[in-house]
Amino acid sequence: MDEETMTHSDEQQQHLTSSLQKALQQCELVQNMIDISISSLEGLRTKCATSNDLTQQEIRTLEGKLVKYFSRQLSCKRRVASEERSVELDHFPCLAHWFRIVNIRKDITQLAEDQVCEELGRFGATEEECARLNAALSCLRK
Repeated sequence: MDEETMTHSDEQQQHLTSSLQKALQQCELVQNMIDISISSLEGLRTKCATSNDLTQQEIRTLEGKLVKYFSRQLSCKRRVASEERSVELDHFPCLAHWFRIVNIRKDITQLAEDQVCEELGRFGATEEECARLNAALSCLRK
């Protein structure tokens, strides 16, 4: 392999690493915002009178922000080619957080996750892939 080819290959690898790192950093930053906003949202839902117009308005505002945060994570993730994504990047956005945002009970969330695995199996996913999904979802719940 000549020096020019090696240099070009090194530059490509460095660019891939750089774009992956940028996407990961951005997703992690946005995830921090998601965590803070979800905490505020759940506080409003449990500690305030949800029939109050001001509370309802604040809940809707936070839900809107959270949808934008999820969109931002998807956008960052999309900038990295699928074959170049890392396991860490594939964890964004988090389905379990989405369920919390739309205020779905944990028992329903678990049933939905089980259903997702069944559906994946219908599309040809292996048991190992379903097990990895369940393990990842379990980690997210913790």
